[in-house]
Amino acid sequence: MKKFLPYYPLLKPVLGTFLLALLCGAISGVASGFGLPLMLKKVLPVLFGGGEPQDLVLLDLDGSEEIIAGISASWLPKVHLAVPADCVLLFALALMPLVFVIRGAAMFGNTYLLNLCGIRVLEAIRMKLFSHLQHLHLGFFGKNKSGDLLSRTTGDTMLLKTVLVEVTNDLVIQPFTLIGAVGFIVWSAFQSTATQQFLLSLCVVPLSVIPVRFVGKRLLKRSKKMLESAGELSSVLAESLQAPREIRAYNLEERECSRFRKIVRKYFSLQMKCVKYDKLLTPLIEIIAACSISFAVYQAAEAQLDQDTVIALVGALYFAYDPIKKLGKINNRVKEGTAGLARLEEVWQAPIEVADPAFPQRLGHVRGEVRFSDVTFGYNDAPVLRNISFTAEPGETIALVGPSGAGKSSLVNLIPRFYDADIGTVFVDGHDVRDVRLSELRENIAVVSQEPILFNDTIYNNILIGKLDATREEVLEAARRASALEFIEALDEGWETLVGERGGRLSGGQRQRIAVARAFLRNAPILILDEATSALDTESEAQIQQSLEELVNGRTTFMIAHRFSSIRTATRILVFDAGKIVADGPHEEIYESCPLYRGLYDQQSMEKESA
Repeated sequence: MKKFLPYYPLLKPVLGTFLLALLCGAISGVASGFGLPLMLKKVLPVLFGGGEPQDLVLLDLDGSEEIIAGISASWLPKVHLAVPADCVLLFALALMPLVFVIRGAAMFGNTYLLNLCGIRVLEAIRMKLFSHLQHLHLGFFGKNKSGDLLSRTTGDTMLLKTVLVEVTNDLVIQPFTLIGAVGFIVWSAFQSTATQQFLLSLCVVPLSVIPVRFVGKRLLKRSKKMLESAGELSSVLAESLQAPREIRAYNLEERECSRFRKIVRKYFSLQMKCVKYDKLLTPLIEIIAACSISFAVYQAAEAQLDQDTVIALVGALYFAYDPIKKLGKINNRVKEGTAGLARLEEVWQAPIEVADPAFPQRLGHVRGEVRFSDVTFGYNDAPVLRNISFTAEPGETIALVGPSGAGKSSLVNLIPRFYDADIGTVFVDGHDVRDVRLSELRENIAVVSQEPILFNDTIYNNILIGKLDATREEVLEAARRASALEFIEALDEGWETLVGERGGRLSGGQRQRIAVARAFLRNAPILILDEATSALDTESEAQIQQSLEELVNGRTTFMIAHRFSSIRTATRILVFDAGKIVADGPHEEIYESCPLYRGLYDQQSMEKESA
């Protein structure tokens, strides 16, 4: 359990409730382990023993000598607790429901309060994980599948919750049940020297540890593999659900079914291995318990104990082994939780490579000057940008041109600090972007990407993302300037239309206009257009291009585009090749001086004419 200790502070908000649940569990454990055997020993003889009623002695410790194996017990307190003969039958009849009322009420309180704590703790664990994911850099998501991260957030967090709440609870209840049962056997030994041999049956208890450790080690290995397989299963499912059009377009239905079937079978096989070891533990411990009880019955026969006493002692011995059996299951839950915790810690311990500085500088009013100074950047030690240096003046529109993979998108990703440069510095208005608070930096940057992501919410709320505290008039004005107002008001539900997952209920042009409306609403001095019209048809591009021409006016704009028609508003062009700037200047100048740019431009012009 020591691996889980750092996470117990998650219980702090519900600590009082959790302690009350543990108290209820402890009462339930004592009522089971001590109360039920006591009822068997005291009640049954009264109800079925016959004869004249006599005082019922519940507890009699007189401190007499030579009580247990020749050891003096004079130190014991002198206690004599008995029920008068005329009240014995009434007491016997009342004791049975009383024990079960106490046990049942305590079990209900324990279960209810424990579930309350469990739900709260699960919420805290998932929020802790989700919050950390929100602050990880984009490279982390490139290395990890979204389906696997989804599996960790839902399934693995449940395993951690089980250990922190349910396992901890059982670690209180079961020992109390065990102590109660063993206490009854020891107490019975104080009552009669004939029952002292019964204590020998408890010597078999340590043997129960052997199957617990054997099963636990193997279950841990299988649980790790099963959780990895669960992540793979979620990943395949997520990929399939996110690409229904491509699957049908290329007749991949059977391929996807076959791939999913293969993963499901692998997951099923690992599940059954975990079930095998999990369920093997109970019969192993029961076999040990049966041997112990058989030995105890033999000892009772040799001591010529009466039947009522034997039944009570055997019941107590059963309640002594039942917690051991359940503690074995707890060990299995801990092993499964350990496997889940290892996967969660891979996320929690992932470094936040792009973080706020310890002592952030204030940007203040941003004019929009952006300067790259000897910047080198790459992914996994593979350079994508090499020694980039240039300055974008406030209000300047710069087009980034070059073949795919030349480093254009990587460059603009460094401005809002989606990544940090490996070498060199990016400045905004003379401030190193690493010295500025992330939220303040990004408030001054608007991004319109090739495939804008819309959330499954209303059109109004999707535009409001640009500026969360904007008024309704500002949202409507942004939609008008983005040429989106007409199509929004034509929809049956208008502004309250749900756009569907990733905006699937809207056309590509409509999604792009909402993205442009976000940028208008943000009104940031720095604008990044990352191939904002490349996924649109010619008609949609022409309509949105008018809005973009208004949007870039007065803003420092970085425009990535494969279509040269979309960069006609650029006052300056940077040509990239293999991570370096090979040309810098207006169109007429670099067309004459840069063969790469001239070749790209002429090729696209020829394609346009032939079309």
